[in-house]
Amino acid sequence: MRLNGSQRRPFYVHIATLFICLFTLLGTLLIAQHFQQSRAQGMAHEYHNFQQYREQLALALTLNERPARTTLKLLRAGQLMQADDLTARLAFLPQLVEVLASQHGYGAIYVGYGNGDFFLVRTLTESVKAQLDSTPPGSSLLVQSLSGGQGKYLYYDARQRLLHQQPMPDYQFDPRARLWYQQALRSKGIASTAPYLFFTTKEPGMTLAIASPDGQAVIGIDASVDRLSRLIGKMRQEGTQLVLFDRHATLLATDPAQLPSYERLRVLPKISALSDPVFTLLQRRLSAEPDLLKGRHELTLNGENGGEWQVNLSSLGEGSPFYLGLIISSERLFANATREAWHNLGSTLLALLLLLPVIWLVARRTATPLLALTREAERIQHFDFSNGEAPHSAIQEIDDLSRTMSGMRLTLGNFMNMGRALGAEHNFDALLERVLGETIAAAGAEGGALYLVEEGQLQPALAFWHGHPLPTIEGERLLRPVLHGERLSVALEEGCWQRHLSGWGAYPGKGRLVAEPLRNHSQEVTGCLLILLPPCSPDELAARISLIEALAGTSASAIENQRLLAEQKRLLESFIELIAGAIDAKSPYTGGHCQRVPELTRLLAEAAAAEREGPFAGFNPSEQEWEAIHIASWLHDCGKVTTPEFVVDKATKLETLYDRIHEIRTRFEVLKRDAHIATLSEQLSEQQRSLARTAVAPVWAELDAEFSFVAECNQGEEWMAPERLEQLQRIATRSWLRTLDDRLGLGAEERKRHGDLAAPLPCREYLLADRPEHKIPRPDNDRLEADNSWGFKVKVPACLYDRGELYNLSIGRGTLSEEERYKINEHIIQTIKMLERLPFPRHLQQVPEIAGGHHEKMDGSGYPRGLSRAQMSVPARIMAIADIFEALTASDRPYKPGKSLSQSLAIMSQMANVGHIDPELFALFLRSRIWLQYGQRFLSEAQCDEVNLAAFRPPQGEEPASPSRPAPAIRSGRASRRQILS
Repeated sequence: MRLNGSQRRPFYVHIATLFICLFTLLGTLLIAQHFQQSRAQGMAHEYHNFQQYREQLALALTLNERPARTTLKLLRAGQLMQADDLTARLAFLPQLVEVLASQHGYGAIYVGYGNGDFFLVRTLTESVKAQLDSTPPGSSLLVQSLSGGQGKYLYYDARQRLLHQQPMPDYQFDPRARLWYQQALRSKGIASTAPYLFFTTKEPGMTLAIASPDGQAVIGIDASVDRLSRLIGKMRQEGTQLVLFDRHATLLATDPAQLPSYERLRVLPKISALSDPVFTLLQRRLSAEPDLLKGRHELTLNGENGGEWQVNLSSLGEGSPFYLGLIISSERLFANATREAWHNLGSTLLALLLLLPVIWLVARRTATPLLALTREAERIQHFDFSNGEAPHSAIQEIDDLSRTMSGMRLTLGNFMNMGRALGAEHNFDALLERVLGETIAAAGAEGGALYLVEEGQLQPALAFWHGHPLPTIEGERLLRPVLHGERLSVALEEGCWQRHLSGWGAYPGKGRLVAEPLRNHSQEVTGCLLILLPPCSPDELAARISLIEALAGTSASAIENQRLLAEQKRLLESFIELIAGAIDAKSPYTGGHCQRVPELTRLLAEAAAAEREGPFAGFNPSEQEWEAIHIASWLHDCGKVTTPEFVVDKATKLETLYDRIHEIRTRFEVLKRDAHIATLSEQLSEQQRSLARTAVAPVWAELDAEFSFVAECNQGEEWMAPERLEQLQRIATRSWLRTLDDRLGLGAEERKRHGDLAAPLPCREYLLADRPEHKIPRPDNDRLEADNSWGFKVKVPACLYDRGELYNLSIGRGTLSEEERYKINEHIIQTIKMLERLPFPRHLQQVPEIAGGHHEKMDGSGYPRGLSRAQMSVPARIMAIADIFEALTASDRPYKPGKSLSQSLAIMSQMANVGHIDPELFALFLRSRIWLQYGQRFLSEAQCDEVNLAAFRPPQGEEPASPSRPAPAIRSGRASRRQILS
């Protein structure tokens, strides 16, 4: 796709842009790499912190559980679990209070017995007191006892003195139904419940319980995780969130500031209950991907409002049911990396701004040789191959391109010069000189020779040595491999020179002999170029051989084209002469007309071209125009091939395919016989027969005289005056008796013209008649419309032929009827049609006009187009004179003798005076004595009589006669015939 002007930029702009883009890209990559490293460092730092958090929380959880486990084991070994009443159980109160005091995370210690009894000791903290309805002042301990179905609350002060006791609320409580009791019984050791919300204190925690050895009691400790939340609150850094939860995403511990209120809750909430929306996203993610709780995972959470968080997930330890999540905002995590990235970007842009002038200057200096090469390429594009200064560059590729461009300019210049020279040359010998000379000059050779293949052998055509032609050429034996299409390239040694090229002169020294075959379009070897190169490097030799090969292809095409053109011209001329000879051989009436008219045309055209003054001073035909005149003169009557022979050869009025006078003569014979028979029928004796012959003699004499008159009318040599026509009409009224059907034995077309109705036989018929069947209709395809595409202006008769006997015998002058005269004249119409259908080359486009105009007249009364002198070319007017003069002097026409020179020139002089032929060309015809040259070559001695030229020139200052002046009377029918056939 070609870019428009607005999309194209100079090369130095592209170079500068490239460097800027590369620098920008490199800076961007470095900034991006540093940014990623900073992000990775931030992630690694947070992961390190996460590991510390996890270890601290795991340790805190362990430290929180370990004393409880130890205590449970000690209590299990004691007698508390075997005490069966309240008094016995209160004996262990000091020991239990000491356990609760040693661990602030323990909320209560209690024992459930197999009989349903329950004993519990709880430290009364402020949060616990807030959950109870009322506590006695100074209370620090609460003992809850259920024994024998009776339950009570006992309140003690810090010294373990009973302050108050009251019955327990009336509700059903059975420790054996509790989960911690059941898990302890099922467990072999200490059982740990899942985190849950303590009923009394509304604190999250878990219960550690262990069954007695006999399985009759279970002792448990409530361990609160409030300490873990406080620890998380201390560890958490700004912008981070720590949350401890179980596998069901149940919230266990987090920053106390984030913890929800448990007062109205019955179970521990999920982590989504925290105020930050990221915990909701985390819970959804954990629900969708449970495998995230297996092992350690890092993930990114994206909020609906565009926030982003990085999350680290891991269990507190192997086998631990609790999981720690570290959540940090991406903005906070990567704040340092982003800050450093913006700082680096600013530094990069500043450095790029400082380097921009340097990049621009380097780009301009780099592109300067390319701009010069662009100008060189534009010169080559505009076919300017003149020498120019090749630009140099420090860049090797650009410098090599410059040298290559210079070599290409020189090579193309030589190649184009040779192509133009070969294309402009039309002379074959001059073409061969051009081919060899241009090849030697383009290849920088010392000399060379050109050979052409003739009869399967290489024949020398010409040779040059140091710019001079050689009279003799050798080397055919050396070049035999070239006949098989092989290139010959050998070192020019002295021995080789002496054996094959000694006729060229003294040995010139070392060099190279290259012989390149010339091939035509069929890849046949038609010749050879032998080039003698001076010593040169291998690379230069290869370049010169490539150039010679290319020039050889062009040369072979030019030589082949000239050969083909010459052969085609010879073929065309031979074919044209063949057509003209066939036309002349078709009828003796045309004789050698088609072969003599070209000679007359050439002589008169040469005389006109030789004029330096007067009306023909500007008539100087080129070689192509001479060819057009020559072809047109040979083809000027080619349309006669369509004219029927019986019309061309018609010597009498009644002649068609044969002379119908014989039919009429037969009829006269029948009349004579009829008269004789009629007479004999009346006279039967000899005397009577003698008397009959005597009686019939006047009738026969009258019939003989009438037939002689009819026969005389048939010849067409006399003018048919009115009295002669009246006599012909009287003769035609004679009748004879026909007894046979005149439709028998006829062809389909002729029978159609006779019609379907026949006269009853016998019937009387006229001696001479114009009958309907004599009229042959003209077919539609033979008609000419008034606006025909050829511009013909001729009157077309309604019938193709009219063979009426009386009609033809009544022809006023000559032998041709109107229909037959049109058929004769039609040959020029057919000539124009035939020639205009031929695909003549451009330089022969005038052939139809020249050949088709020789029957036109200068006054516009000619045919077929009715052209005037101004509308006709000089060659067309020349041909009209040549055609008429040949027709007048032709002596090989059976219907007329050839006229002498003086008679012919007299007739033509009259035609010039009335505007039928060009008077100026006729004057040239006279003074150039072409008529005499022609007469000496083609006419008999009797026809070459004395000619008084002064009698044929118009008086001084007198203009030719106007077209309205009547033409001189031509009494002979043959003369009329001559005009028509010319």
